[in-house]
Amino acid sequence: MQNQEHSHLRDKVLTQAKELIQREIKLCKTLRAMISRELEAIVLNGDMDELSELLTQKDEIISQLQLLADGWRDVLNDAGIQGSTDGFGKYLLDLYPEDEELPVLLQESREIAGSIINAENDAVSELDKFASGLRAQMTARVHGRNVAASYARMGGSII
Repeated sequence: MQNQEHSHLRDKVLTQAKELIQREIKLCKTLRAMISRELEAIVLNGDMDELSELLTQKDEIISQLQLLADGWRDVLNDAGIQGSTDGFGKYLLDLYPEDEELPVLLQESREIAGSIINAENDAVSELDKFASGLRAQMTARVHGRNVAASYARMGGSII
């Protein structure tokens, strides 16, 4: 009887882990697509309204990912693991070596996470460039206004 309970718990942990990984992959793919749209808004369109909307949407996805991370606590507890999720993927692979889907899911999860980090770094870099360009334009306009005001104070006329 106890062996059956252990087997059921073991199956439950695997099922829960796979579901969490699949949800994580789906959310990460959505986040990755949003980062691409963010880059388009910055680089191609210079559309700060669209960028602001995308950043709000990204925050929602990130919040969902944080809730998902909380879901791992239940899986960890069911698996009898205390502490963080560090190395949990390796633990799962060791615990379920016969499962063929698990390594594929874990690999996909790692790849999309790496892709997000790289894309986010690119987006931040492009946003920094864009902001720098805006600062330069604003500085030039302020300088132009100051020159015009000085010229007008000296008696010149501005057409």
